[in-house]
Amino acid sequence: MSEVVGGGLSSDDRVLLERLRAGDDRAYGDLYRRHAPAVRRFALSMPRPGIDVDDVVAEVFMRVLRAVRTGHGPRDAIRTYLLTVVRRVLGEWAAARRDELMNSEQLGEYAPRQRDHQAVQAEGELLARAFHRLPARWREVLWATEVEGHRPASIAGQLGLTPNATAVLAHRARRGLREAYRQAADSPCVRRS
Repeated sequence: MSEVVGGGLSSDDRVLLERLRAGDDRAYGDLYRRHAPAVRRFALSMPRPGIDVDDVVAEVFMRVLRAVRTGHGPRDAIRTYLLTVVRRVLGEWAAARRDELMNSEQLGEYAPRQRDHQAVQAEGELLARAFHRLPARWREVLWATEVEGHRPASIAGQLGLTPNATAVLAHRARRGLREAYRQAADSPCVRRS
């Protein structure tokens, strides 16, 4: 039986993650065998309209492999990380499936609500301007949590903070981004349409 260390990560899991980060493909197989049954059970317990559970499990492990190989992914609590990825995959795939099922008649009734390309582009520019006004530390934590989808606990070590301090930092950074966005939107150089 393996020892569980800080945050629910067994020492075996920690070793396997380190080996996987170092490029050892056998570690991937060991992690898969160890956690796939739980990932599968969790996916089966979630609503998945027309989505094959085996496809979900495969996608979850492929995403984790990509994340780990690019220097991201779980540092601790791998089971929690995997189950979070299950929810994310099912959400994305269910949304894509709804979009596929929408026929051209249905699309017509939603068309007036669609925003034009210029409005979307202008909003993106405002958001980018607001993001770049933030302190570097806030940008770093926002990028990791909001863009890459990491939980504060999984990036705390990278930031040299406790998981709780990282969550507080992420909350403050989101609040700061909202305020910077409002300021960018209210500035006189913003073109209104």
